[in-house]
Amino acid sequence: MDSDTATLSPETLRAEMVAKVRKSGYAELSEVEQVLLDTPRHEFVPEADPVVAYDPWQAVITHRFEDGRSLSCASAPWLVAAMLDQLHVQPGNRILEIGAGTGYNACLLAQLTGRADLVTTIDIDPDVTAKASQALAATGYGDVHVITGDGGLGYADHAPYDHMIATVSPWDIPTQWWQQLAPGGRLVAPLRFPVKSAC
Repeated sequence: MDSDTATLSPETLRAEMVAKVRKSGYAELSEVEQVLLDTPRHEFVPEADPVVAYDPWQAVITHRFEDGRSLSCASAPWLVAAMLDQLHVQPGNRILEIGAGTGYNACLLAQLTGRADLVTTIDIDPDVTAKASQALAATGYGDVHVITGDGGLGYADHAPYDHMIATVSPWDIPTQWWQQLAPGGRLVAPLRFPVKSAC
């Protein structure tokens, strides 16, 4: 990073991040652009330098397995924007997020739907959910329901959901997700596909 970038305020870095994301064709919905501008991403990844936190193309790793593989992260802003564009949240929608991460995405979802208590985010790792809860409370979105549990099972207690979003990469869509999605609801997930050998 150069010295000029290092001295920029988080607000300036955030505005630059959103401008770059928009120029690349993401955050096409004005409401998605606005919540990205309004949300202090650096407060959800306090261990990261603000320049890194607001890098449009970089995920911020927050937890790792003992072998070094990433366990949890704040997804790269361009990907966050792309998925929120596809989700197309409307005010009053009930939302389930699979993979709590840092709480950043849940914060964006809470703003898009207009009520934090309509957002449920679930993660199997209690350290992840504890930190997400703390960050959401600190930024004024403590009414988001942060659940420690197996996201593959969804969360039936708050179903049906108008929208579901997975910030983890499943191999398939679990039956429980379909069962908990309201009729006409929308589900956005970055599916993984196995690579077949050429041999």
